[in-house]
Amino acid sequence: PRQALLTWPAVHDKFDFGLLLLVGGGFAISKGFAESGLNIAIGNGFSKITESVHPFTLNLLIILMTSIATQLFSAIGTATTLLPALYSASLTSIHNPFAFVLPATIGCSLGFMLPTATPAN
Repeated sequence: PRQALLTWPAVHDKFDFGLLLLVGGGFAISKGFAESGLNIAIGNGFSKITESVHPFTLNLLIILMTSIATQLFSAIGTATTLLPALYSASLTSIHNPFAFVLPATIGCSLGFMLPTATPAN
């Protein structure tokens, strides 16, 4: 028979399983947030802030909050946790979802100062 394109010894030697656990952990935390309703609670709390804050200041606040969270947790975990919460906040406060989700996405890409923010590098 022919040799396989990908063999187990090649995967075992070269694949970083810690990265797989990190990504899966981020998705598990996000699922836990959604099932417990914590993302809706965070969204409701954040939507109350939006009524009294200027939109530019709100964008800076979202970027700062997401960037700090990304320094402490993985970028994937932060994105999968905060983006649904901000999406529900935008629906509660009757704003365009892109106004909240886009700055958070930019903030997630700013994780470079601590090793936990970008473990794959």
